Amino acid sequence: MIPTPPEDPFKLNRRLDRLIEGSLTAEEAQEVQAWMKSDPEILSLYLEKMRMESLLRDHAWPARPKAARWRTNARQALVWAAAAVILLSAIGLFWRYDSPPGSALADGSGLPSVQFSAASVFDTTLARLPDDGRLQFGDGVIMNDGSVSIRLPSGVEAVLKSPSRFAITGANRLKLDHGAGWFRVPPAAKGFTVDLPEMEVVDLGTVFTVSVDEEEHQVQVEQGLVEVRQRLGEIPVRQLKAGEKLMRRANQQTVQVVSGTSLMDPLAMMEKPEIVFQESLAAVPDQPFTERQPLKGTWTVLEGDPQISKGRFAAKSSFTHLMGRFTRPIESSENAVIMVSFKSASPMSLFHSKGFAGVSLFDGDGEMFFLGDKYTDSYSWELVAYGRNFWRPGEGQKKPAYNLAIQGSEETFTLRYRQRTGTFEVFRGWGVQGLPVVRGMTDPGLRFDGVRVANGQGGDFSFEELQVSVIKDTAE
Repeated sequence: MIPTPPEDPFKLNRRLDRLIEGSLTAEEAQEVQAWMKSDPEILSLYLEKMRMESLLRDHAWPARPKAARWRTNARQALVWAAAAVILLSAIGLFWRYDSPPGSALADGSGLPSVQFSAASVFDTTLARLPDDGRLQFGDGVIMNDGSVSIRLPSGVEAVLKSPSRFAITGANRLKLDHGAGWFRVPPAAKGFTVDLPEMEVVDLGTVFTVSVDEEEHQVQVEQGLVEVRQRLGEIPVRQLKAGEKLMRRANQQTVQVVSGTSLMDPLAMMEKPEIVFQESLAAVPDQPFTERQPLKGTWTVLEGDPQISKGRFAAKSSFTHLMGRFTRPIESSENAVIMVSFKSASPMSLFHSKGFAGVSLFDGDGEMFFLGDKYTDSYSWELVAYGRNFWRPGEGQKKPAYNLAIQGSEETFTLRYRQRTGTFEVFRGWGVQGLPVVRGMTDPGLRFDGVRVANGQGGDFSFEELQVSVIKDTAE
């Protein structure tokens, strides 16, 4: 007999969270697995939670706190293995977008890991963009649309939604002047603090949400305890436990504690861009591209004899052009945000070409963007935004170029273009990670239907991963 899942959504969500945490008994875990097998909606909810878990942890599986580990015995091992089979078989369709190759739990820099949603709109209080694209402690961010996922060096995970103003002020501290946020704090990061304009929230080992605007501050505890300390007045320190919400009206010297539900659902912030072209060569056997079709879209050889060698596009120091056509064109009327991400893995430390080498977005035969080498002896990356009046050979001066001031071949880049405004950005990494290293503007409403990989005469450009995705622009 299949066990009946609870009708209360909170209890169901809590049971799924505990399964992910590893804090269920073997019998409880087996019961939850039975729910998922019998009810596709519960399985879908569980997969969404696991997808968020993966995103928040920078696309890697972390070790769980020792206190939450299961007792090891044969029966529990079988239960955990069964859950893994369900998970791995069901999230395969999502994994390629959310987990690019080479991603890691931390990069060792000691700085926060920050990833904005695909359609997000944000700016910083900095006078100029950083060359490395990293968000430093104290850098202010103003987010007008979308959301951002953050992982602090202490292990704290956060999701903030727009509109918001925030700054990460330390390895275990965040300042939120406006907006709403969800926070998961591991035991090792106990004491994590969120600074609000009129109070500070100090974690005592928990999951909690906050919301702040010009009229009211709210703090809601989902698990564990937090301590709320007021900045002004004689309001005593308050401890909140799971299920309690504290509210304080602006400029008032009283607070109210009531029972309540979460102020924010991080799963609701998830975006699912449509992937219109995708290629991964890491596990592909050696073969010519004439025998290869990408994971999504189609390949057409334009020039040369491009090969796949050792899991890479083989650079042979000769003219080699390869066009990837999308599963469908991205029409100019879609009001979309388009992203192209690729991992360059050229065999030489400084890839270069006497002609041109890199990745381009096309509309038919028209090159709209080019991201690659500078066609000089500088061995540096650049972006050229051709727009509708794209450059043709023999027509003289190329369009203005943006120097990325980045050298080296083992690089991962993402170009994001917004049809509505014509604005574009280049980020280091897969997706909208950190801050852009280049911002600019070209024609709005550009159409795209292909992505070209080119290696010019004497060049050594190569790549392992390439993806083009599109999502509806939610900004107004």
